[in-house]
Amino acid sequence: MFDLEVVPNFLLSIIVAGSFGIWIHLFFTLKKSFQFSPGILKSNERNLKKNLVSVIIPARNEEKYIKNCILSLLNQHLGINYEIIIVDDNSSDNTLEVLKFFKNNDKIRVMEAGNKPEDWIGKNWPCYVGYKNSRGEYLLFTDADTIHSNHSIGDSLFTLLEEKLDVLTAVPNLIHPTFIVKMVLPILSIFMFSRYSPIRVNDPKVKLGYLFGSFFIISKDIYEKIGTHESVKSEIVEDGALGQKIKECGYRLKMFRGEDLLSAYWARDFHTLWNSLKRLIIPIYFTNKKNSLLMTIGIFALMVIPFLILIYSLFDLLYPKKGIDDISFVFLFIISMITVSSIYLTNYYQLRKAKTHNVMYCLGTPIGCFIVSISFIWSVFSSFEKKGIIKWRDRVYHYSK
Repeated sequence: MFDLEVVPNFLLSIIVAGSFGIWIHLFFTLKKSFQFSPGILKSNERNLKKNLVSVIIPARNEEKYIKNCILSLLNQHLGINYEIIIVDDNSSDNTLEVLKFFKNNDKIRVMEAGNKPEDWIGKNWPCYVGYKNSRGEYLLFTDADTIHSNHSIGDSLFTLLEEKLDVLTAVPNLIHPTFIVKMVLPILSIFMFSRYSPIRVNDPKVKLGYLFGSFFIISKDIYEKIGTHESVKSEIVEDGALGQKIKECGYRLKMFRGEDLLSAYWARDFHTLWNSLKRLIIPIYFTNKKNSLLMTIGIFALMVIPFLILIYSLFDLLYPKKGIDDISFVFLFIISMITVSSIYLTNYYQLRKAKTHNVMYCLGTPIGCFIVSISFIWSVFSSFEKKGIIKWRDRVYHYSK
């Protein structure tokens, strides 16, 4: 006779088995991305001086980071013709005081963005101001907390010209400054590098487009044709929206691995990490509530449920209940253990290949999974009444698009 008490375990086994299948898919997608994503070409003796590059840096409250960014840009190899335009976005800290250190450098221009017009959010406005004051035929947008190698401008421009591209973006080497970021960001990177892999973005058959705001170089002509940052002025994740627009318009966008080109922060501490995670899900919620809910449930099923079920099945095996068939718990324990092992393996592989910090941080995989999942759940539920409040760079945005 069929024992109805094993039905819950049977259903849980199906959920965990599905999670296992997805993690295996993520592992091999990640592996393929690391193996086959293109790298930036090394510039040769080709003279690049005839092409002026305007490096545009939007800056708000960057007193701790912007000096190192500028110094790295000033340390470029000879043979590159470029200007640096820094646009201060009404900083409330000492960013402008720090910039006085460079006041006598004729390669640098510092300007203030002024009041942000209505409907402009994030760094779209200072990027636009930088473009309006640029003289170069190529625009290189980068963030104030990015550290460049001494060949970032030359190699990227050379690659853009050599491959006859309209836009080039590079996946940065992400900096992991704190203990919590070291545990959480690698887990998130698995999904980001799988979804926004150079292999997918560079495939003309895939409609997906994406730019890394920390580094992309684009011809001014194409930038103007897609409507500049004004065309995405209300987007909080403007780099993704701009990249999608470029791809949809049919321009030649290519993404490269750029770990040896630049290093960048995605999160500086737990506060910026939490708000960065909210920036990912809240725009999706107000664009498509159903998709955001399904994504949140899916992330929870992938990242948290396997660990919970492993604990649940292990507890029952250690303290069995009378009258219940232990075989179903044994099977549930085995499948959940295999799934959890696949999560650890994928995170370990990502850490080993990215080489950002010690692979031993993969031991914090459950913590990373839990924080990512809870942040998504919190963002969706808080959006019901608060209209998508996102705090970013000491500003509060009410995202209700």
